[in-house]
Amino acid sequence: MKEKNSPVVPEPTEAEITAKVLEESAENKEDAAATIKEIKSERKEEKKKRKPWVTALMIIFFPITPFVLLFKWVSGKVKLSITTKTTVIFTAVFGVLITAYVIFIIVSVHNQLTSPNMEDVDSFLFRMKITSVVLVIVFIVLGAALGNIASRYMMTPLRRMIDSIDKVDGNNLSTRLDPVDSQDELTELTQQINEMLEELENTFERQSNFISDASHELKTPISVIQGYANMLKRWGKSDPALLEESIDTLLSEAENMKRIVEQLLLLAKIGNFTMNKTRFDMCEQIGDVVQQYRVAGLKKEIEFDGSGEIWVETDKNMLIESVRALIDNAIKYTPDGGKITVACKRNEDGALIRVKDNGIGIAPEHLPHIFERFYRCDKARSRAAGSSGLGLTITKSIVEMMGGKIDVTSVPDMGSTFTIQLY
Repeated sequence: MKEKNSPVVPEPTEAEITAKVLEESAENKEDAAATIKEIKSERKEEKKKRKPWVTALMIIFFPITPFVLLFKWVSGKVKLSITTKTTVIFTAVFGVLITAYVIFIIVSVHNQLTSPNMEDVDSFLFRMKITSVVLVIVFIVLGAALGNIASRYMMTPLRRMIDSIDKVDGNNLSTRLDPVDSQDELTELTQQINEMLEELENTFERQSNFISDASHELKTPISVIQGYANMLKRWGKSDPALLEESIDTLLSEAENMKRIVEQLLLLAKIGNFTMNKTRFDMCEQIGDVVQQYRVAGLKKEIEFDGSGEIWVETDKNMLIESVRALIDNAIKYTPDGGKITVACKRNEDGALIRVKDNGIGIAPEHLPHIFERFYRCDKARSRAAGSSGLGLTITKSIVEMMGGKIDVTSVPDMGSTFTIQLY
């Protein structure tokens, strides 16, 4: 039997268990990534090491080894194009060979002319011709060997890159190319491919999260509509009160779905949108927007702080849409009797729009995420306020499309301030 005073340990909820599993999975993933990186680094160091006696034998039996080692050293230390490196190394090698050949000819002729027992000229010339042919053949063989070695060396990083890229597919975008031991176009190509892979991975992850969130957001109103429709079909037709409640709920959820779909379409449109730039007075247009809210009979005070003319050249409709989204957001989270201030200013960077409220504010842990799609700080309160979690995402996309930026500061229970900076 349990003692009366023994504490009861509550069982962890499903959300807590899921969070713990995800946290452990992330830690394991980071540990695995660190281990793999360490192993690759060790293998790379092992590849770089070569025993001295092996190098000595290579130099003895393969005279072009010093040139190859010099080429590798230059490739790793000097930032030059592959064409320049190849030209320099081949020029140096053939310059040395031709110089040696000329010295050989000069010495041979000098010895022949100064020898007391000078041979017959025809015999000497024949011997020189045979020697020259042999040397030319040797030069050709050495040039071919050096060209083959140089091309293989230059193509090795490229082949490794191809092997790594072959491992990339839609289910595995975490593969990255190992850095190459050179300072040329291959290094830049490796960096650009890795940046592209990282961007693709982030894009696919955002797309996956977006599809999941969108399906969840649309699933909720659909479930509510189906539930009330089934209830009406079974017994709600004869109950006026239930019938009225069901109709109001169906209309509300249908309007919610319509708003989500329209916002999703607007987001998709922004991604492929061509702005219609016009020159207009920003203060005048935003003042008109604020006046429209004032006459709407809201139970909040909306104040406009803007005087003078501030001329900007951008898409007027998109700018007004972004300001409306910020005002709508302030209205949703400002209690009745609260105050919302919309300001237009000119600063040294350009034009500034500020929407400030004294509503419920945003907790610090939520601030980095409020512009993410379908992100809501308090889902129950946000849904009750009619928020889809897309308004701020749309605003940020519009502002960035216009070449500006948006920032937010907030204190819980004191209010939030959103600032749009146009350059």
